[in-house]
Amino acid sequence: MPADSHARQGRLEVICGCMFSGKTRRLIEELEVAQCGGQAVRAFKHRLDRRYGLDCLATHDGKRFAASAVTDAAQALTGSVGSEVVGIDEAQFFGRALAHACQMMRARGQRVIVAGIDHDAWGRPFPPLPQLKEMADQVEILHAPCRVCGAPARFSQRMVPVTDPDMVGGPGEYEPRCARCFQPLPPPAPNY
Repeated sequence: MPADSHARQGRLEVICGCMFSGKTRRLIEELEVAQCGGQAVRAFKHRLDRRYGLDCLATHDGKRFAASAVTDAAQALTGSVGSEVVGIDEAQFFGRALAHACQMMRARGQRVIVAGIDHDAWGRPFPPLPQLKEMADQVEILHAPCRVCGAPARFSQRMVPVTDPDMVGGPGEYEPRCARCFQPLPPPAPNY
């Protein structure tokens, strides 16, 4: 048998949906299961996301998992060396470079679990989620109830004026909306 036949098979899993659909909670659950199973787990978040601190992934209701804050996908790639399972939250903050970093981690035999918003506040596909979903081994799309009508929501409605170009926010700044109730922000939309 060839020496590399025992090498771990890499895997990419994507968890996506609108804000408040439970993406981070689902990511934390998967990381906890892997950790309880004795696997070497490493989690990353983008340094832009300072909402609940830089040292953990955090849900809006307070569930936490230790994480490292990084400024780009290259830092997550470098920092994940030696880990069997890698979790990356808020993929939309990393841009298109995250797709390449995830390919590299998967090629190293790592299980990579990425969570992120797949539509921006203008209703457009939010990079790098389209690219990640296309190359993923598994895609899980989560929904929240639309805050207007209760139907399954796929969009994140911006509720306050845009004063920060990164548009990081939480309760009060966004709410989940279905396609019928969603109102895209007016132009101009950013170029990705």
